[in-house]
Amino acid sequence: MKEKWKNLRIDVTFTAVLAVLLGVLFVVWPGQITRFLSRILAAAVMIAGAVLFLGRITARPVSLWSVIGSGILFLVGLWLFLSPTIIASIIPIVIGVFLLVHGIQDVVMAAELRQYEAPRWKVAAVLGAVSILFGVICICNAFGIAKLTMVLIGLMLIYDGVTDMLIVSRVHRAEKNVLDADILREEDVED
Repeated sequence: MKEKWKNLRIDVTFTAVLAVLLGVLFVVWPGQITRFLSRILAAAVMIAGAVLFLGRITARPVSLWSVIGSGILFLVGLWLFLSPTIIASIIPIVIGVFLLVHGIQDVVMAAELRQYEAPRWKVAAVLGAVSILFGVICICNAFGIAKLTMVLIGLMLIYDGVTDMLIVSRVHRAEKNVLDADILREEDVED
């Protein structure tokens, strides 16, 4: 169980740092980051279409519908690459899901703090609930989002990363205090 929580702390800390970095990028360069991420996704669709197309035209027997389908996939990727704002409207949904998952993790860790009888575990629960709220806001208001909203999403990611790091630190401290108390009790029993 201890190893599971250690791995979870490492995972949450890594994604928290990533959230802060992405958040700063969204705040500083909202338009550029949106276009960049959109074009990466569009390029992936184009590459998938091209690979499928090449695989379909070299396969025997050649399936006309498969060739047409993979060609259309490539063209859709190209269209998305040339029109990154279409994908940009999806990015807030992805970020919203990220915030929602992290908020749920934070609430679960707040419950862990409560089990350790740590003071102010409710603060961790509220911080997690705010991350959940931010995630829902991103998901529900995904379409028609402008630069200002990308800045807000960046601030939300920074908030999420910082609060995740704070909560992980509190869980680690509470766990350590419980372990230290157990060791002291064991020493008292041995004496």
